[in-house]
Amino acid sequence: MHTPYPVDIRIERGVPLANELERVRAVLSSRLHRDSPLWLDSVYRTRAHNAFVGGTPLSQHQSGRAADVRCPHGCLYGMFRNAIEVVAAEPDSRIRYLCFYPNQGFAHVDIRPTSRLVVEEG
Repeated sequence: MHTPYPVDIRIERGVPLANELERVRAVLSSRLHRDSPLWLDSVYRTRAHNAFVGGTPLSQHQSGRAADVRCPHGCLYGMFRNAIEVVAAEPDSRIRYLCFYPNQGFAHVDIRPTSRLVVEEG
């Protein structure tokens, strides 16, 4: 199911999230010596869809601040993870929460409004 990103939060939340994901894509592409598009499993979710997929009640997906990103084809998960961590550690990064799911091959990346970066394992 695809839910359009609400118009009223596209600029405030969608664009900054997309910019961070583009930075991750650029790091991966540089390391892999080829363009490496990111596959986004889930970005914005309605409350109903979030409940349907088993998301947490306060999921950042519902506010348009999160993306579940698949490890690109042909990339080792460790390299994928490191690229996300490198971007998140940059002083101007807006990434504030990461949850890595190596067994499922994806990472949750979000730009929640907080000052410190939290990294967890799923």
